[in-house]
Amino acid sequence: MTRHLAKLLDAIWYLSMGLFLGLSGGLVLSVILTFRGARVMQVTPGTSPYNDPRFTTHFPEAVAGAIGQDLFWVGGIALLILLGLALLVHVLHGLILMARLDSADGSKRCSRLRSIALVFSILCMLKGASVTIDMNTAWPGLYDLSATDAQLDQRREQFEKMHKLSEKIVMAAWLGALGALVISPWCRRPDNRPLQSDDGKEEGN
Repeated sequence: MTRHLAKLLDAIWYLSMGLFLGLSGGLVLSVILTFRGARVMQVTPGTSPYNDPRFTTHFPEAVAGAIGQDLFWVGGIALLILLGLALLVHVLHGLILMARLDSADGSKRCSRLRSIALVFSILCMLKGASVTIDMNTAWPGLYDLSATDAQLDQRREQFEKMHKLSEKIVMAAWLGALGALVISPWCRRPDNRPLQSDDGKEEGN
């Protein structure tokens, strides 16, 4: 029973973390390509105030930014769900280890390292979500027709700082998740010993 449960948890763990790494990387790449394509094609927004002549030099960013906001909003929710699932599986896996094995086993120490990496990634994603909300809230102000040029320049400078912070947070979250995934093979069996079944017999792989 324990062996089958461990295998199921392993499968869910690798699936959730693999999807997280792939989706987050693909999300960032898609936004980068969206901005690049908008600039190459010199796209122009069709709605006010974004299409006002005052913002001519920022037309491509207005279009790509509108798309990017939706991508990061929807993608961010999906990424947090995947990390939440990974955390649940990790906790269940840890409970199996505590129930079945000596606390000095090397795999438990490895599991704690994985816990740190996973929690770090989750905290980064939560902080990233907060920064994304702030950016989405500030974004319309970049195209405020009632603002002076000096105010717009100041807002764009602040927005750029938030954007750079967001990039660093996303990278940190991705590296944390990657670290947790790399550690995983050593967390499966303490010191490479098999788990024991409920009747005390060793379970095979």
